[in-house]
Amino acid sequence: MSLRLLLPLGGSALALLLAATTVSAQDYDIESSPRTTCESHFNKTQQCPFEGRARLARQLSVTRCVEDDNWGQRRGMLWVTDGCRAEFVAEERGRGRWPGRDRDRDGEHLVCESYENKEKQCRIRVRHDVRLVKQKSVTTCTEDRNWGWDRRGVWVSDGCRAEFRVY
Repeated sequence: MSLRLLLPLGGSALALLLAATTVSAQDYDIESSPRTTCESHFNKTQQCPFEGRARLARQLSVTRCVEDDNWGQRRGMLWVTDGCRAEFVAEERGRGRWPGRDRDRDGEHLVCESYENKEKQCRIRVRHDVRLVKQKSVTTCTEDRNWGWDRRGVWVSDGCRAEFRVY
């Protein structure tokens, strides 16, 4: 769409156009797999029965659905919260990489950085372990002092900036 066509639009019309573009950009091209709809209404958490590894197929909400932030999975259940509404499909084995993650058989690559000595939480699913593979900061990164991890992800603080491998 050309910029000249956008200029006559009012502020609210432009905002609606941008919101619609953002939502459609979240749709992944998944063939006719069976879909499960799971919706958070009034920002409340909703659980939906689900078998297999979930993959977001189509976002239904204006709220951006982000895995491990406002949607996730545990023990045969899919959960959504904070206004995330979407359709999900079970990932087929061997389909390859998911969008937005650098994953290989040696774990997932993650960069997590603390600026201005503030604590930063980097959300990623941790199944077994996290290893620091490359320090990017002048500040020495020391596990359990200025970086650590739990099932929900990695945290850094006090100026630690590093690349991690998540298993």
